[in-house]
Amino acid sequence: MPHLRIETNVKSSDIKDMDSVLKEFSKALAATTGKPEGYMMVHIVPDQHLIYGGSSEPCANAYFMCIGKMGVEENKKHAANIYPLVEKHLGVKDDRMYIFFQEAKTSEVGFKGTTFQQIMG
Repeated sequence: MPHLRIETNVKSSDIKDMDSVLKEFSKALAATTGKPEGYMMVHIVPDQHLIYGGSSEPCANAYFMCIGKMGVEENKKHAANIYPLVEKHLGVKDDRMYIFFQEAKTSEVGFKGTTFQQIMG
């Protein structure tokens, strides 16, 4: 159920081995959330028309949603894992990206034709 979406103005051709990049993010999020990697979803959206601080240098917006494992201290851990990977793989410095954290209720996330509220009880 954890979902990370990164929108960036970095060209897709500049991202080397996208599959490996996605897998590295997935493993990092599984580690910080303590949730099985089988539930992780990572979505990197390159080639976006973005500007940050009046500059079109590499920048990004990230949205991280999870059921539980979110809050003041948890979000610091998520950020500490996400920012270095974004810089490593996308070349976006930590002062050119925001991460928006959202904790979802079990009733707000669907899976297998129902919601996690029904699945988790």
